[in-house]
Amino acid sequence: MSAASSGWARHEITDGARRGIVFEVLVRRCARATVSGGVNVPNNASTGGARESQILVAECDGSELSHFLNPSETDVFPGQEADGRARSFTPMGSPEFRPCDRVAATNSPAAVAAGVSVPASAFGDLPSVKAMGTGRAGIIVGFDTEFTTVDGARVIDSYQFAVADPLDPSVMVEVVILPPLGSDARISLHTALWAVVTAAELWRSPLVPEKLGPRGVPRGAFWSEDWEERREALAKLRVPLVLACHYGAADLTTFRTGGHARELDALVRLTSAAGGLVTLLPFRSQRGNENGHWWQSMSVTVRDTMSQAPAGKKTLAVLGEACGVAKLDVPDDWISRMTDYRREHLGEFLEYGVNDAVIVVEYLARLWGDGVVPPITLSGGAAAALVDSGSAYLGASSPAEFRRKFAGLVDEDEGVDAVEEGDRLSFYAKRGRNPLDGAAAQLSSAFARAYHGGLNSCPMPGFYPVPTVDIDAQNAYPTAMALVRDLDWEAGAIDEVVHERVITIDDVPTATTPFVGFVSFVFPTAVLYPCLPIVADGTLIYPRTSEGVAGTWVCGPELWLALQLGAQVHCQIGYLGRVLEIDGAPSLSLRHGVKQLIDDRNTAKALFGKESLEEQTLKTGVNSVYGKTAQDVAEQRSWDARAQEMDNVGGSAVSSPYHAATTTSMVRAQLLATMNQLSEYGRDVYSVTTDGFITNATVDEVVDLELYGLAEVLGEARTALTGDRSIWEAKHAQNDLVNFTTRGNVSLDLDGVCAHNGLKTPKDLDEDSFEDRELLLTMVVTREGRIPNGYDRHPSFQELSRTTDRRDFITSYVDRSVSMDYDLKRSPVMTSMTREMVPLPDGSSHEMATFTSEPWEQVEDCLRAREIAREMAQAGCLRTVSEWKDWEIRFSHGKGRRIVTPQRAVLMSIVMAHRQGVTTIPTLADRSLSIAERLDWLGEWGLGTVSRGDWDNARRPERASQMLPIDTLDPYLDRMTSMASGEHPTDADRLPY
Repeated sequence: MSAASSGWARHEITDGARRGIVFEVLVRRCARATVSGGVNVPNNASTGGARESQILVAECDGSELSHFLNPSETDVFPGQEADGRARSFTPMGSPEFRPCDRVAATNSPAAVAAGVSVPASAFGDLPSVKAMGTGRAGIIVGFDTEFTTVDGARVIDSYQFAVADPLDPSVMVEVVILPPLGSDARISLHTALWAVVTAAELWRSPLVPEKLGPRGVPRGAFWSEDWEERREALAKLRVPLVLACHYGAADLTTFRTGGHARELDALVRLTSAAGGLVTLLPFRSQRGNENGHWWQSMSVTVRDTMSQAPAGKKTLAVLGEACGVAKLDVPDDWISRMTDYRREHLGEFLEYGVNDAVIVVEYLARLWGDGVVPPITLSGGAAAALVDSGSAYLGASSPAEFRRKFAGLVDEDEGVDAVEEGDRLSFYAKRGRNPLDGAAAQLSSAFARAYHGGLNSCPMPGFYPVPTVDIDAQNAYPTAMALVRDLDWEAGAIDEVVHERVITIDDVPTATTPFVGFVSFVFPTAVLYPCLPIVADGTLIYPRTSEGVAGTWVCGPELWLALQLGAQVHCQIGYLGRVLEIDGAPSLSLRHGVKQLIDDRNTAKALFGKESLEEQTLKTGVNSVYGKTAQDVAEQRSWDARAQEMDNVGGSAVSSPYHAATTTSMVRAQLLATMNQLSEYGRDVYSVTTDGFITNATVDEVVDLELYGLAEVLGEARTALTGDRSIWEAKHAQNDLVNFTTRGNVSLDLDGVCAHNGLKTPKDLDEDSFEDRELLLTMVVTREGRIPNGYDRHPSFQELSRTTDRRDFITSYVDRSVSMDYDLKRSPVMTSMTREMVPLPDGSSHEMATFTSEPWEQVEDCLRAREIAREMAQAGCLRTVSEWKDWEIRFSHGKGRRIVTPQRAVLMSIVMAHRQGVTTIPTLADRSLSIAERLDWLGEWGLGTVSRGDWDNARRPERASQMLPIDTLDPYLDRMTSMASGEHPTDADRLPY
């Protein structure tokens, strides 16, 4: 089938190698398979003025358009005005307008609104969706590429684009650009996009200024002798495009860069977000013709549907089903030989390629409205919705006022200079903000140190051929968020300071008390699951005591639970937050925001159906809000392509250490309370993962637990959010649990659990299928060491966008082996260990040590045990009883870690104590002194020297577990804290160590 017979009109453009490479451009106009209701672009001067349509849809010879679309910079089109304004007086009949052979995915079970006739605008009218979206009109250009990898290099076979006609949105203009067949030629982004502008006559859009035509704008319309002035003037005469793709890492890397000094390198304008590549702000693309008489100006916003799709529904096939455009398939093995497919089956090649670009446009239209600029990501949209609802709830008239009331943050030039530059938290510093005052700074820093991730552990490794059930906390994080009380930042967020005393239930009377503190602790020996975490070895450890370390930063929910369990807790320094009240009751802005999202999700479910795109979008919004409150609270770094360096991510619009740390502490407290109460009733917990656990208790037994009073609190939150007090739901059930490590368990029952602990599933197997489960089980119970598990990886965004040694989008093989051994977060009870034989489908059976565990007495024991296990994993594994006996001998007879230089340990612990906010040393806190002067002062104490790197790293949360106990440091701390800044130690102050 030829391109012409499919309605494609053809012309040529040149680009590259001094514009000597010829690219073939095919253009077609089709009736859209689905047209979603969108934003009506206002017909006024603010959008450049409305254009009268000159397009009359009719059938005619495609050759008529070839001259009209010729981008020759010297030709004058018929009807060209003296001022350069292009006017077409001939019917735009070609490319041929035809219904196309595109298949609408109306019969797909995942199709949106199947059997429901509801206008798309109904979704856009929901309050959350209004706030999530931008509401801004835009020209959405779908984009996709086809390529073939040959001998480690990519051959770009085609670039395909789809865009709605600017004056008739019922028509889709499809553009395919073909490089010379089988060549290494690549087109520049600017040339490709301008080819789309001319082919679709996007210059006619009401969003484009009147002075711009198919050749761009004449020099006289903007010229100035000042380079910056003319650049800014030209920027206003632009075509505003939203370039939307699916998995941009593959497609956006296909354009040519580096052709000449001013060649646009779009990759350095991009950011990696939520699995896709996007722009945070539009970038300019400007180019003049050979003689400089005509200039083409565009602003380009990039969006990626990977960042716009609900979790678990990110494939292009699923997105096509959602918007009613079925994804096409390539038969046989042609997908790896697209150059040959283009050569031998051009018609089918074109249909396959451009269809993907159409899906992108229609999916975004279905989600946000036709011709509407999408938000950067779904989670970012959810954060915007939270700002919107939170502003209404808190009475804030602007995002800045919301930040002030919600998180105690103001712009840099407004805040009190309460934080030294090196001590500012990156989540607000990166965004040009500061804490409102000293109390806000102190409290935010303390909660940031107390922020930890989810609870993940494997209390009972082994084989359990008994009925077990996997139970999840329903919407665990949204529920916990609904319990977090807002603080009164403007009145002074710290209500009370606790210093060097025992904590009692009077200090933390409820699980929702806004408290944070640096504490040491001892739990009763009968408590099977202590609940105060210490960060060590890159994970959370829950020892019975804090012996051997200075302590740990903890939040109210887990501290409350510790007191309920009978723990003795001593607080070195702690803060009780001042609760904000509205109408005499605690302010709960997160509850209000989450409830709005949940209400809108339920409305979408009723209107569009369960599992519809609309319902799943809002579900993702609900589940992602917590992550946005925690963004960069635990400092995260990512690749900044523009600066060509790693940099902090920076906070979101709703980042708040207090809200994030309290939320995740509440979820951990819910699980830990459940585990402890089940153990009291003689039930077992085999595994716990973030928001759920595997147990031999029944669902009814779990529902009946009062959780030391926490169940009532959680039930109230669930009622407020959903009208239903239920806090638990069963996810999986099995009779053959093989539980090998944290996040690692499997059942051969298809309704059972299947967690791979990082093992990659082979490409030819469906994840969680019986074959996948059988393979995982076999590898685990027959292993004699690490399991070989190599995989193909795509280049990172850093590798794709760096300006030196840049990589193309070519997969590489990672040769690795993965340990499936128990991770020893808890101490094995060796007397409980039994030799269980695990049957495999092939009739064989294999030994697996099965045992219970208990909390480590102290963190030091855990670290030593894990180190021994890592050494053993180099040549073997921990699967059988005999292998565990070998580990036990090494652990029992090994020595603890010795402090080679005790003075150094004391010195670094002192620095950590000060930098962690556990104590304040006047000289080290004196901001009139440089860091070097403060470090020199420390060196005068005879304990050694501290580098700038030591100083900077001492504030990192994980360093708290390396701090010696405070009583060990007291002899020096007493002297240092009582010495005024400017004073220096004498021989009498220096103690022997």
